[in-house]
Amino acid sequence: MWRQYAGAAILFVLLAIAFTWPLAPNLDRAVADPGDPLINTWILDWDWWATLHQPLSLFHANAFHPAKYSLAFSENLYGLAVLLFPLRALGVGPVAAYNVAMIAGFAFCGFAAFLLGFRLTRSFAAGLAAGIFYAFVPFRFVHLSHVQHVWGGWLPLLLVALLAYHERPTWKRGWLLAAVFVMNGLTNIHYLLFGALAIAITAALLIPREHWRVLLVTMSAAVVVLLPFLIPYGIVAKLYGMQRTAEEVLRFSAMPADWLPGAVESEKKLWPGALSLIVAALALFVRDRAKVALGLLWIVIGFLGSLGLNFVFHEFLFGAVPGFRAIRAPSRWAVIAYIGLAILIALFTAALRRFGWIMPVAFAVALWSAPVRWFLLDPHTPPVYTWLAKQKVSAIAELPMDLLASDYEYMLHATAHHQRFVNGISGFAPALRGELSRLQHSEGFVDKLREAGVELVIVHSDRYGGEAAAEMRGWLNAEVNRGRLRYVAHFDARTGADWVFSTRGGKGPWPHALNVFIAGGPTCTDAITGVLLTPLGADVLRGRAQMVGWAFSPHGIAKVDFWFENRRVRHPARLTMLNDQRCPGPPAVRFEAIFARRPEDVREETDVQVEITDRRGATAVLEDRWISWK
Repeated sequence: MWRQYAGAAILFVLLAIAFTWPLAPNLDRAVADPGDPLINTWILDWDWWATLHQPLSLFHANAFHPAKYSLAFSENLYGLAVLLFPLRALGVGPVAAYNVAMIAGFAFCGFAAFLLGFRLTRSFAAGLAAGIFYAFVPFRFVHLSHVQHVWGGWLPLLLVALLAYHERPTWKRGWLLAAVFVMNGLTNIHYLLFGALAIAITAALLIPREHWRVLLVTMSAAVVVLLPFLIPYGIVAKLYGMQRTAEEVLRFSAMPADWLPGAVESEKKLWPGALSLIVAALALFVRDRAKVALGLLWIVIGFLGSLGLNFVFHEFLFGAVPGFRAIRAPSRWAVIAYIGLAILIALFTAALRRFGWIMPVAFAVALWSAPVRWFLLDPHTPPVYTWLAKQKVSAIAELPMDLLASDYEYMLHATAHHQRFVNGISGFAPALRGELSRLQHSEGFVDKLREAGVELVIVHSDRYGGEAAAEMRGWLNAEVNRGRLRYVAHFDARTGADWVFSTRGGKGPWPHALNVFIAGGPTCTDAITGVLLTPLGADVLRGRAQMVGWAFSPHGIAKVDFWFENRRVRHPARLTMLNDQRCPGPPAVRFEAIFARRPEDVREETDVQVEITDRRGATAVLEDRWISWK
């Protein structure tokens, strides 16, 4: 049996790598998108850093300074972070650790559902079919931005542990159920609430009254362990009024039609695939009625829950049960229904006996979606954050706020410095955060930063353009000349510089480069800089395409490459010198590639990232862009 378990575990790891390809070769730079994955990377890193440096103040995270319990503005992910601690101790970086968790989450879902299917049928093929379906159901890929929803393996393990206790109600098995319950709760609060209710209903139907004493003791102990991780959510709800409104929850409540193909909104794409529904329907004719009923029970719970405020089930929970008012998207109840479908898939596969091997192969083919288009980050840490990590400051503010994906990136780069910062982005945010965003570049902004205890302001000049850049420079000129902001340092950035100022003020000396910058002139750096002018992100290219940009290095540009398909397809660019030489050194170059049509080795839904190499051998990558190429 253990050989079967080991074989299944290895198989699901390999399948997870294959289904998420090319994530594995891009562990240090790939994310599903430049949004929520960056928040989750910050959370996992904070869990690691805080456990080593301030374990008793875990929830007082460094984002949204000076807010209290700011980790509770999102999922805490501590159960997942703990599993990554060995990797972090070995020096694996935050993004790479996050992506290991992503691959492991798919594998864990598959293996956990395999254990459930195997326990119910004693069929290896049945376990594999259940595991492949549950691991790679379309819902899992819809939620690639949410690693906590990829980590859905604790839910089927909860049911495995309950079935084991039902078979032999011992203290050991009671504690095993409690341990799985704790890990599920520490990994995903949505799944804590969904799983607790589903497992409670199942236990009420399965477990005789005389065997409840052990469960009550062990599950009570599990709740006690979870309380320190749950109480902060109650505190922030009171401190900042952080509760979901009925209107918001209704928006993310599914309708029965959302279980069919064609749902538009990502949170409501619940279609599990035609094959799973066909197999589940055929499983209704399996003789073991009790196990069929178990699968149907979980399907019904998950389906009704997904309807959210469109049905009385979740509507009652939203109004009467603590915790459910914090659930934004009841549609995620669907994961419970997928476990019920996995049970029926396992039962039908086992009924096929020696032909059962057809089913795991069929599900692997039906659900195959690789290669996945990932968003590639720049794996290099900007110099300003390397410098910041060595400073002792009360708190920082980064500008601009709320411009495109700026605050997501600030949270990502906080994994390099761990300083307190007023920026942040989440499902919830305190009032001060919004006030600071509205005040930026205004006369009262520095006063408000000082009130918040902010010591340093970092201005990322390369994030500004047009009127916003002129507004920022005017504000900065006024504050520096009035002595309310004092120049501290500046560092190379993508196309300009990151400027650091102290809110303590004073009229100390500042470099000539600052005068040039405030006047709107070029910032000359020692780094490689460049811009891809076209195509823009989300562009649709039809047939012939011209890709153009410019690059500069004081050491001269050696070559520029266009990378497509998450760095799997390379096309060199043609370089021509530009006459505009505003900085010392060789002139900037124009890089260009012209394609008569979409290359055969590039898919329609692809990405393009520019890599620049200068004559000293240093490289820089520009922002990845997703494009459609018809």
